[in-house]
Amino acid sequence: MNNLAQLNGGEMENWQQLMNSGNQHFKEAAWLDAQYCYQQAVSLIESEWSHQLSDRELLFAWIAGMHNLAHLYESQHQSEIALHYLKHAHKQVQTLSADESVIAEVRSSAFNSLSLTIPPLLDFAKRHPICDDCVSALEETAASLGGQSSALH
Repeated sequence: MNNLAQLNGGEMENWQQLMNSGNQHFKEAAWLDAQYCYQQAVSLIESEWSHQLSDRELLFAWIAGMHNLAHLYESQHQSEIALHYLKHAHKQVQTLSADESVIAEVRSSAFNSLSLTIPPLLDFAKRHPICDDCVSALEETAASLGGQSSALH
């Protein structure tokens, strides 16, 4: 664990602490501090995840970090940036779920994670206009997940 953010009097924090700090800053509407913590947490998660691709906790944490950043930007009326983070999380999980070069366990975790990335995008589309074809594609994928995810277990 190198390149960690040094906060709180030089104490090194892990991604969980950074995510919690970001959540606290978010509650206090300290937007820049929340953004910093979330971005640092995501960077640490990505670093760990690159060495432990099969770690589902890191996958879920990374998605949560992307969604926290999206929520942060949407709260500041920056819907295009918010959508970027939601789409990025979804596309990464979708790509990973179809990547034949990774083990089946990772693909399966990524596939199951689509159920975490699609609903926030559909909810976002209710609040902000995104292309109709995009919404249709998400709805089709969400519908197909219902039947396919049970086949994975």
